Amino acid sequence: MADVERSAYRQPVTPSGLEAIENGTLTWLDQDMYNNLNTGVLEQYLEEKNLHESFEISHWDTRKVLIGILIGAVFSGVTAYIGLKIGMAVSAAWYVAYLLGMALKWSPSEVNISTSATTGATNASIGFIFTFPAIFLLAYSDDYIVDGGHLISSVDTLQLAFIGIIASMFAGFLGVMYFIIFRRVWLVEDPLPMPGFEATLKMLDIASDVSSGAADAARDSLKTVGSWTVITMAIMFFIDYPISWMNKMKGVPASIADSIAMMFSGEEWGLSSIYTERWIHQPSKLESGIPQYNGITPYGDGSSPFAYTFLGIEISPTLFAIGWFMKFRVAFLVNLGSIVAWFYLVPLVVLQNAPVYDPALDSYIYIQDYGDFSSPPVYPIVQWKAFGTVVRVIAIGAILGGGALGLLKMTPTFISIFSDIKTAFSGERGDEFIEGKGWYEWPLSHIPIFMVIAFFAMIIIFVLGGFPILPSVIFAVVLLLTTFLLGAIAVRVMGETGIEPVSGTSFIVLLLLLTIFLNLPLGLSKEESVLMALVGTTVFGSAISMSGTVVGDYKNSLYIGNRPYHISKGNIMGVVPGAILGAGVAIFLSKLLADGSIELLAPQANAFATFTIIVAEGQGDWYALGLGFLLGAFVEWATGMGTSFGLGMYLPTVATFPMLIGGAARDWWENRRLLPKVEKIRLKNGTEKAEKKRALMLLFTFMIAAGALTGEAFYGVETAALAVGDEVKVSHTYEPDNWMEESYLDEMIGAESDDFSQVIQYATEYNSNPANKEKCDISLDSVTCPTELKLKTWWPQVRMMIFVAVNLGLAFGVYKLFKAAGIIGSLPDEISSDDEILDAELVEK
Repeated sequence: MADVERSAYRQPVTPSGLEAIENGTLTWLDQDMYNNLNTGVLEQYLEEKNLHESFEISHWDTRKVLIGILIGAVFSGVTAYIGLKIGMAVSAAWYVAYLLGMALKWSPSEVNISTSATTGATNASIGFIFTFPAIFLLAYSDDYIVDGGHLISSVDTLQLAFIGIIASMFAGFLGVMYFIIFRRVWLVEDPLPMPGFEATLKMLDIASDVSSGAADAARDSLKTVGSWTVITMAIMFFIDYPISWMNKMKGVPASIADSIAMMFSGEEWGLSSIYTERWIHQPSKLESGIPQYNGITPYGDGSSPFAYTFLGIEISPTLFAIGWFMKFRVAFLVNLGSIVAWFYLVPLVVLQNAPVYDPALDSYIYIQDYGDFSSPPVYPIVQWKAFGTVVRVIAIGAILGGGALGLLKMTPTFISIFSDIKTAFSGERGDEFIEGKGWYEWPLSHIPIFMVIAFFAMIIIFVLGGFPILPSVIFAVVLLLTTFLLGAIAVRVMGETGIEPVSGTSFIVLLLLLTIFLNLPLGLSKEESVLMALVGTTVFGSAISMSGTVVGDYKNSLYIGNRPYHISKGNIMGVVPGAILGAGVAIFLSKLLADGSIELLAPQANAFATFTIIVAEGQGDWYALGLGFLLGAFVEWATGMGTSFGLGMYLPTVATFPMLIGGAARDWWENRRLLPKVEKIRLKNGTEKAEKKRALMLLFTFMIAAGALTGEAFYGVETAALAVGDEVKVSHTYEPDNWMEESYLDEMIGAESDDFSQVIQYATEYNSNPANKEKCDISLDSVTCPTELKLKTWWPQVRMMIFVAVNLGLAFGVYKLFKAAGIIGSLPDEISSDDEILDAELVEK
């Protein structure tokens, strides 16, 4: 008896489903389909059904696709902001696109095709979120000084943007093309489960319901998005907008919320002891009524256990919303990394007085010496120095270890796709073209053709950008190979866990490129090698991100009867506008991040910058990197989420704890509120209506979360632009012989003292306050500080007028869009006609 093929993903088919398949009565979106998802038998049946019948269902509408591209392009900027804020490329674009299509009563086929363009536009610039900002950090940030200077002397922004954006477009096309091969293997023959895709499928099911209730629910959900966008922006204004401009040099908060906290604070304790600049944090003693170091307990206060760690929660609607999307399990695994870092590793590094490498001094310093005010270097919040040096290097190692083990775990996968690869390169034509009907799937024969086009395009782009020919040729080869091999790994992991490890695989590419460019005689200087490696990794990140998004769209298209050809076409069309707008916003934010004008965590960008210095300079704690590698590999083996664990280690608790709260709230709400209501409907009206009610209720919460993401991102981009004109700093150098003559320091320290160490102490405290963007330059015989904030007296009023005008214009535009779509007011007659609602096959259902 022959062995039955086993699969880690294939589920057993139900008896009724098998009978419906044998009789040919099973169709899209019916109950038997839902009961047999990921069985393999269902997917192969639907593939054959689609080959013959999808031409009656799947229709291309350029106008609707362009609407999807517009939504994706706008939200690509939102995604860039969120990605730099917390290191996760989360976007609400596809929710909004789905809902708009449902509100306009598009068919499920039209919604799916349009949103494939939306996701293509949103994901085309992912590399610019994770990797490209590292270039600006290495060139301009004071946190990345090496031997008294920066690894990159300067950045020609237009030149690098030209290379990155155009190359990312070709790489995005390549990423879509490659995964035409994998569609049949991973979605039909041995379907990947892709956790969470069922929610998207259920939304398409709702779109197939022609009743006014479903369309009204979609319009109500879009109103919810708009309302919560406004509410979120109002919250951000309350806790973040600088209403009060006085005493910013002393670190006094400037928002309404911070002013209230200061009002209810005494000299040593008060509301500001637990709330400072959007952070609810561990209790911290005040100094003259002013919170020090953003509520972080300094190491000098050795009697406090909080001097060895830091716990807090940022009031960020985005972070809570992302936790809601994650649910508790994923949020907990991310938090597990943060818990290990802040409850074990950081205290351990401080208590053990571990030596850490200081690039600015080009030497190792014992960590506790930073808390000694008698001589520089001084950094009172020693636990953050431990976190930023040793622990973050361990976190980088964990991301690398998780990605590397994922690579090894996926090795057997490639055996099953060799026949498809052979077909692609031999130019044979399979079932992708149906005589008399057209293209069912994008032709495999185009893959080798586009590989040749992409190969030469990369060489030309990098040469025009100023890099030599030979390194450009090597990069083109590396891109073609890694996009296929590592892209396959990333997509396979996404299919298993629901999360695509773009950053984990990008680290491998960066290491490969740095090793080649720094060690081979290619005519590149160290700076050129670093620039080319980082730009190349940026391009790779955009390529595999497009691979992941197209496979996700293929998954849903199979179950509703769409042609994969239309999905590929939609993603490809979305690449160009998405790459331009998303990359533009990311570059703009990256420049502000590097010069200290805005505060964003940007964990991947900082990790890439740190890792680049370690490799390029041969400096850094290789033992910590190796320990992290093993830790990440272990977590990957145990949970399949090693890269998420590493990301959690890289983030402070103020970023991870809100996600955990959001994930726990989602689980609580589903168990205590959602499921009981759904069960009552199931008993009364049947399973189908109960499941649709469940999807609509869950969708309503997703729209609240989408509004939170959108509101904070819009506010963040606006304030980042306004921050450029906020202040002009004037620096002055203090020396032991003249410092008492400066009236500013007389006020701060006291003219009666003649101890210059107090100047060093003040400057060190000033540097430690994250609110102070420009830092003092400290040495034993001089201190250079920004001595004055020259605020333009007219700027606060003009700033407020600009802020109000921009948001009124934004609100007016959204109102006109919603009005035209019938979301506000009555639905236009040409949209409400039933002849455009559904295709014939779905009406039959």
